[in-house]
Amino acid sequence: MQFLAGFQPSRFKKISFITLSALLWLLWAMSFDSSVEVTSHYFYFLFLGIVGAIFANTTGAGGGVIFIPIFNSLELSELQALSTSFAIQCFGMTAGTLTWWRYYKDKVKHHSQLNANDWSQYPIILKCCIPASIAGLWLCQFTNLQPPQSMPFTFGVFSIVLGVILGINCIYRNQLSDRLVLSKKDLYTIVFISFLGGVITGWLSVGVGELVVIYLLLKRTAPIVAIALGVTISAATVWASAYIHFTPTTQTYFQIVLFAGPGAILGGLLARRIVTFMSVKNLKLVFSCWIIGSGVFMLLL
Repeated sequence: MQFLAGFQPSRFKKISFITLSALLWLLWAMSFDSSVEVTSHYFYFLFLGIVGAIFANTTGAGGGVIFIPIFNSLELSELQALSTSFAIQCFGMTAGTLTWWRYYKDKVKHHSQLNANDWSQYPIILKCCIPASIAGLWLCQFTNLQPPQSMPFTFGVFSIVLGVILGINCIYRNQLSDRLVLSKKDLYTIVFISFLGGVITGWLSVGVGELVVIYLLLKRTAPIVAIALGVTISAATVWASAYIHFTPTTQTYFQIVLFAGPGAILGGLLARRIVTFMSVKNLKLVFSCWIIGSGVFMLLL
């Protein structure tokens, strides 16, 4: 029985999960008529998924900030771009959510290695904001509520405005001590913001994560907590639209999702480690610059 001495059940579970996931992905790849041709033409989307998910899960923004401009440059239709972006985010934002939830439980609840006050409202904010965001998304989708302008124009203006707000906050505001809790008025406000963000997410596949994170940063919430909340709320929101984006009649470009989806999972798992090594100011600056750049790109496309 010596060979069992070093056996670790947790490692066995991880290996089993990875193996099962790889087999399911292989079966999915083989379901395409010409799987070899699909692989040769779409393999590079694996790296797009990794980059998009790392950005999304280190800033709290949806991966659509990366995917939508790329898909539009590839001349996908608006419906194809939106649906494909939603589908990829279901992979990446879920992986990011799981890593952030584990971080919350292991570091705060069990070992108290972080200031637990920073995370004291984490569960209650999720319970309030996730239903509000999903309600906004479903209102948009079930009533066919349209954006005020075309999708590229709305995406561009939305991104630039949010990026400028965050950049100004980063440059001109001193790094004051983090606020430990939100007031009751703040909680009502962030629930409304989540509802509005859900509507915008229905239009652009991004919105609620950006609005939640920026509001919390403006309120001097600990950045890691703000990002974890943005990621988790975004994940729940994109999954609420899965009934559209994973059906046979959907506009989703599954050849792209086949590779970008697993890439997004890898990016989502890596993102939390990146965040914990970056300064607050750098996080804000990276987030701000990328959002503004994406917005300008969409307006000029």
